[in-house]
Amino acid sequence: MEFTELADYPLPAGTVTEWIPVTGAANAWKPDDRALSHLHEQHCVRSGGPARGQSSWLGTIFEIPLPFDAAAVRTTLLRWMARHDAFRTTAATDETAEGFTRFTCSAADVQVQARRVGHLRTGTRVYQHLTDFFAARLSPTEWPHCLLATVSDTDATDGPGFLLVFGADHSVMDAYSMMLAISEIQRIYRSVLTGTPAELPEVGSYIDFGADDRAVGMTMTADHHAVQHWRRYLRSEGGRFPAFPLPITPRVTEPAAPFVDTPRHQSGLSSWALTAPQAEQLRSRSRAAGHSTQSAIFAALAATHRMLVGTQPLRCAMPVHTRSAPEHAHAMGWYVGLLPLEIDHTGADTLDELLARTTAAIHATKSLARYPFPRIASLLRSTEVPRFVVSYVDIRYVPDAAHWQQWGVRPLRSGEQSDDEVYLWIVRSPSGIAVSARFPSNEIAAANVHRFINTFTATLSTMTADGTLVARRTDVAPAAG
Repeated sequence: MEFTELADYPLPAGTVTEWIPVTGAANAWKPDDRALSHLHEQHCVRSGGPARGQSSWLGTIFEIPLPFDAAAVRTTLLRWMARHDAFRTTAATDETAEGFTRFTCSAADVQVQARRVGHLRTGTRVYQHLTDFFAARLSPTEWPHCLLATVSDTDATDGPGFLLVFGADHSVMDAYSMMLAISEIQRIYRSVLTGTPAELPEVGSYIDFGADDRAVGMTMTADHHAVQHWRRYLRSEGGRFPAFPLPITPRVTEPAAPFVDTPRHQSGLSSWALTAPQAEQLRSRSRAAGHSTQSAIFAALAATHRMLVGTQPLRCAMPVHTRSAPEHAHAMGWYVGLLPLEIDHTGADTLDELLARTTAAIHATKSLARYPFPRIASLLRSTEVPRFVVSYVDIRYVPDAAHWQQWGVRPLRSGEQSDDEVYLWIVRSPSGIAVSARFPSNEIAAANVHRFINTFTATLSTMTADGTLVARRTDVAPAAG
């Protein structure tokens, strides 16, 4: 399952309709004393308000293999948004409290307004419209935080189906929510058309989760063990997050250009590392050694690091989900914690040794996920942001994942701007294991990120097929200078 920008999806020409949540009553929004999660609040602070073309969003595009019915789409979206309170909450600046106040509205006050854009004659025009639509309107401080669109009357679907695409601000959706939404929308739409039950699990309140997260964070002080762990971790980099281990800054070959305080749009790539049978073989080999597929993935990253960099430990920020309560398992929202991962691979010369080191490293920090990092950063007086991030997600057991290839599912992210961030998303789906990345747009970064991922893929393949590690080094692109 490749995680890419909308530009990488082969959009067809077709009739575009925007679906925009609105509130019918002037007094629909009520102050809500349940606090924002620390992550939600930090996101609002850093957004600096909406700016056309600058918003950061994520979403999904997929085919609904049923006839397009505008009334049924509206009913589906109303039911979906009534099901999740994440879609019926927002935050506004509170001048007196020097923070943000939550406002909520009831499901009965939400309506969905259809705006028929019309038939766009090329996929490029559809792409341009959708990206402008999401970028101009999605923000953590201006509701609605989730927008949808359909592309119907296309020549690209076999049968009566149509495309649905949604974009959401991160404050109300994480990657797992994106995957859950696919099945829910498909099931509700089929239910509306056929009159049969949608058969969806019960969900809890994301708003309650935010209040609980805030309560946990506010019990922490500077001497809390999680704060001390992060303090030691960041101290190794002079207070900053670990950087991508290979050079990503271009060499200076000509007089410096005038100073510009705007990072460049990042580049991206997406590729498959293992097929489904290979992924199952890797799982079996890992289990036989007493470890998980996740450990095997990060062991391969550690082996890659050793081949390309040397003896220094692999260090990266590792996002993990915080859906520990059953009622949050299928809820929409931003349920993500951050771990300070460090894998010391020195002397781990066999796969079993490296797997053991990796499992121990992950286990050593796993409990820190429940402690919100924005609160930890505040206690550390740090404003640093992660620079090298590796996320592993197994989505095989998300409802209806077996149908995703048939539905043409593609998780989406907006374009990002940064000169020093490298993100890797490693996803295991029913189709195998895929790697997606974003990185600075320059030749050095592109060469080294490709080299890292290619070496990782080769290492993973060797581990899967032979149960061994490769002991070789690969040339590194010259450093900046």
